[in-house]
Order: sequence, then C-alpha cells, then structure tokens
Amino acid sequence: MRLTLWDPFREMAAMQRALDSAFGQARPTYPPVEVTDKDDTVTVKATLPGIDKDTLELAILGDSLTISGEKKLPVSEGVNYIRHERPHGKFRKIVDLPYSVEQDKISATYTNGILVVAMPKAESAKPRQVVVQ
Repeated sequence: MRLTLWDPFREMAAMQRALDSAFGQARPTYPPVEVTDKDDTVTVKATLPGIDKDTLELAILGDSLTISGEKKLPVSEGVNYIRHERPHGKFRKIVDLPYSVEQDKISATYTNGILVVAMPKAESAKPRQVVVQ
C-alpha cells in the first residue's frame, strides 16, 4: 500500500484549471503583448512598466520569441506593507511567431515601459509571384 500526502493547493489549482477550461477562460500571462504584421516585419510590443531595462532578456528559437526579466520588489527601510498587489519577481513569456524571421536583423527598443521588438520576415516567409507557363 502506498500513501500519498494530500496537497490542498494542488487540488485547488486543478479545480481552477478545470473551471477555466469549462468556461473558456485562460488567465493572461505576463507581460501582455501584441503581435502585428506589416509589410515585411513582424513586431511584438510588450507592456513592462517599472522593469529595469538591464533585467530584460530576449531569445529567438525557431519560430518563437522568449521575453524574460525581473521586476524587483522595492526595498523601503522601516516600511511595513499592509497591502501589496503590484506584481514582482521573475517572468518569462514565449510568443509564437507567425513566420520565420531574419534573426541577425532583429532590433529591440524599450521606452516608457514598452518593449518593441521588430523582426524582418525571412525570405522564405515572404510571398512570391509565380509565373504561369
């Protein structure tokens, strides 16, 4: 006979997943992003207020972009938090891209809490004109 310890948190998480699935709702992941396609470029914009630019890391693997970083908890000497709802800690989000991109031509900017990653489409992803014989 094998004993298994009961974990109420695991049970609650399983129940939450079942409810989300039943009602078609998925919890949004951090950071919120938008992916756009214009001309020959795929652009990902991520909203990252309060994130230090030096903690951001971007990686491309195949047809996905990974955005990771950390929002540090502000340390205030002598302050006791009564309520603390602002998110903090490490995050990682994988964004599936609709096309292959030119990895050596990717550019990224971070201004006023908005990360913009511009990725030129790979030649194989661009539409081609086919001549009918």
